[in-house]
Amino acid sequence: MERFLLIDDDDIIGIVHPAIIHQVFPESDVTLIKSSTEALDYLKDLEEANFPAPEVIFLDINLPKMNGFELLDQLSEKDLAFLKNTEIYMLSSSIDKRDMEKVEANKLISGFIGKPLSMDLIITKFSDKGTQENV
Repeated sequence: MERFLLIDDDDIIGIVHPAIIHQVFPESDVTLIKSSTEALDYLKDLEEANFPAPEVIFLDINLPKMNGFELLDQLSEKDLAFLKNTEIYMLSSSIDKRDMEKVEANKLISGFIGKPLSMDLIITKFSDKGTQENV
C-alpha cells in the first residue's frame, strides 16, 4: 500500500487532492495535515513508534506560522533518518522565482508540482507505484 502525506491548509485542496490520489491508487493511505507544526509532530511520532514513513509527501509552500521551507529546515535539524526513502514534492500555486530557486537548492526536495494535482500527473510521475484500474 502506498502512503502519501499531504500538508496543505487549503480546505478545497484537502478534499480534491486525496480524491485524485485515490482514483489512481485506490488502496493508498492518504493523510492530510493542515500545518507544518502538526506535520512535524506527526512525523516525529511515526518515527518514534517505528511506523513506516510516507512514501510521498506533498508539501505546500505557503502555510501558516511555518512555511514549507521552514518545515524542511526543521526536518533537516531533527535528522529524521526514516525519511531517507521518502520523496518530498513542493506543491504550490506560487510562481515566485525565489521559491523555485529554493526548491532546486534543497536536497530534500524531489521536485516542484504546481497546484492543483491532476490524475495525469499522478499517473505519469508515480505510475510504477500504483494501478490505473479506476482511471
